[in-house]
Amino acid sequence: MASSATTDAAAHGLKKELRLRDLVPMQILLVVGVGWAGIAARQGSTHPVVWMMGVLFFFLPQVAVVTYCARLWPLEGGVYQWAKFAMGPLAGFLSAWNYGIYAVLLVSGMGIQAVTSLSYALGPSAAWMADSRKLTFAMDAVLFAFILGVNVVGLKLGRWVSHFGTAVMLIVTFTLMVLLVWHPGATAAHPHVSPQRPFVLALPVFSLLTLNLYIKVAFNALSGLEQVAVFAGETKDAARAVMVSAWIAAPAVVAMYVLTTGSMLTYVPSAQIDLAGPIPQVLAAALGASSGVWLGRVMILGLTLFMVASYTIVTAETSRLPLVAGWDKALPAWFTKLNPRFGTPVRSLMVIVALAGVASVLASSGAGREEAFQLLQTSNQISFGIYYCMMFAVPLAVGDRFGARPGFWLKLSAVLGLGVTVAQVVLALVPIVDVTSTWGFAGKVAATALVINLVGVGIYWRGKRVAAGAEAI
Repeated sequence: MASSATTDAAAHGLKKELRLRDLVPMQILLVVGVGWAGIAARQGSTHPVVWMMGVLFFFLPQVAVVTYCARLWPLEGGVYQWAKFAMGPLAGFLSAWNYGIYAVLLVSGMGIQAVTSLSYALGPSAAWMADSRKLTFAMDAVLFAFILGVNVVGLKLGRWVSHFGTAVMLIVTFTLMVLLVWHPGATAAHPHVSPQRPFVLALPVFSLLTLNLYIKVAFNALSGLEQVAVFAGETKDAARAVMVSAWIAAPAVVAMYVLTTGSMLTYVPSAQIDLAGPIPQVLAAALGASSGVWLGRVMILGLTLFMVASYTIVTAETSRLPLVAGWDKALPAWFTKLNPRFGTPVRSLMVIVALAGVASVLASSGAGREEAFQLLQTSNQISFGIYYCMMFAVPLAVGDRFGARPGFWLKLSAVLGLGVTVAQVVLALVPIVDVTSTWGFAGKVAATALVINLVGVGIYWRGKRVAAGAEAI
């Protein structure tokens, strides 16, 4: 069945532009987020144990499940296909629907983030930029046009955007690694004294706060290895490439996080870590006010370019989901039309970018309404959690329909990953801003997530009815 679907993908005109050497940097681009290193640094010197527990209970289970599924179903669509074969077409569609909601809302914040970063990079005189709606709308227009242009050309160009973004992140990480062992302001008379040890292999003091931090770091910082599987139909030797890229990228991602967190703790007390800008903060502390601030501003611009590169690939990834759903007749065939020159799903791309643009305008227009914004963002996280729940459920539901049953260790991995994901969804219901009622807020979030999925079910069944009617004529 997998080989047939792969042939269908090739027959539709998709070009195999990606190889293993492209997927490894793309994995790093889609997984790593330096902000999570700052959050882990708040835990203090015992952060290596937090990272190790995240690896053990979430990251390695994720690698195991991705390896199993990618080898069994090396198909365009990734988790959509895996859930479809293991649990049925509706489950596959809902996994794609929930990821699509998450991705559109994620990308919609790009302009706001870029303008805010630019205001920090240019200094106090540019503080007005962060509150300028006109500038935000203009930035959205430029960035969305860039993303659309790159993705219309396809992964032949998009892979180089991915390489560039990953290179930027590696430069940032390498700079922080150097500062772990080289202390610019230290002399023989005045050696560097860290505010705390950067690494301690000891269990952190257990508390609900520590548990909350662990769950958030494990799920948010270490998720994303499955995403390159969406491009399986555009990857040469997809089963091997996706599997090997996950195993190569995984240790690199963990090393980057642990070393970056340690570098922050070498210069800044854990309680004083600036979660909004941990990289500029540690550079200023390490290099001094003048040099550190200058380099910090350069790093802010670099991380902004990293974000744009990451969101470019996320948009490309998301655009493939309506395409494969159209192949399965869950969405209109209109989504399956490819650009005759580049072989890319231009119609799907235009819809995704347009939806992200509308969401961006709505978010910018609602400035100051913190509870509504938090409600939207939390519902977004729950959509991402539902998508991950479906991925981890695949080895538990597939049985022996596609060969030997998944073994004990694979099922245990799925259960562990599912447990962390469910815990993240539950914790997401707790608001992080002041609201009139915590229980009321949780109820609104749950209701929003339910409505999102009921809309998805309605779209799916409507598509199937229309397709059945067309075949009956």
